Amino acid sequence: MMCETSLLSDRRCWMSALATAPSAALSDSWQALPAQPDFTWISPPQFETVMLRARADGSGMLFNLGEMTVTRCSISLRTGTVGIACIGGRDKRHAAIAAVFDAMMLCPEETPWRERAREAVLSIAETSRKYQVGKAAKVRATEVSFSMSVAGQPT
Repeated sequence: MMCETSLLSDRRCWMSALATAPSAALSDSWQALPAQPDFTWISPPQFETVMLRARADGSGMLFNLGEMTVTRCSISLRTGTVGIACIGGRDKRHAAIAAVFDAMMLCPEETPWRERAREAVLSIAETSRKYQVGKAAKVRATEVSFSMSVAGQPT
């Protein structure tokens, strides 16, 4: 899925950015808001497990890969807009902030919450991208290249 061009228009993209962002970046964006919106819990953050399924070679039969812990929650803004979040791991604060930003992104265009959320999501996505690039560079630095030569054949 190409999220670069549709980050602010496709809910799957902004929810993915919020769920996979480093917790510190999400928390910083939350603290940077001039005022946080009032909300009520529909479902407070709770830990659950989900079964991960995969296909052998991407096209074979499905098999259960294993379980993963997730934290999910849902909130309602005072305006009635509902936001949800489901993140990998056990971080209640991360899930709560992601759900509030999701609801803010769903607010009508004329509300100030929508613009603040858009700025935060763009900032979070950029921070997350930089984090992933740095992580990939560290992995590449440890890459090992194997070669094999057969006796009697030129290499």
